[in-house]
Amino acid sequence: MKTLSDITLYDLMAEDMDVWVRKRTSNTFEIQIDDENGETLLEDDSIHEFAVDSFARFCKYFLFSYNNANKKELELC
Repeated sequence: MKTLSDITLYDLMAEDMDVWVRKRTSNTFEIQIDDENGETLLEDDSIHEFAVDSFARFCKYFLFSYNNANKKELELC
């Protein structure tokens, strides 16, 4: 099983994954990432809320940029 330090963007993009996030305490979260076969690739139960917030912000920016790139491609057609 991978740790947060081991997983790469390539790992995240290589296959369909399920992500589970749970708030454990007032300042920690748990994350679990399962592969397309339902096997757990990563599990961590003590991620600080600031780290989760930063990652969520990164994901939002990625989706915004991704959607804009797709819109521009459609406009060129």
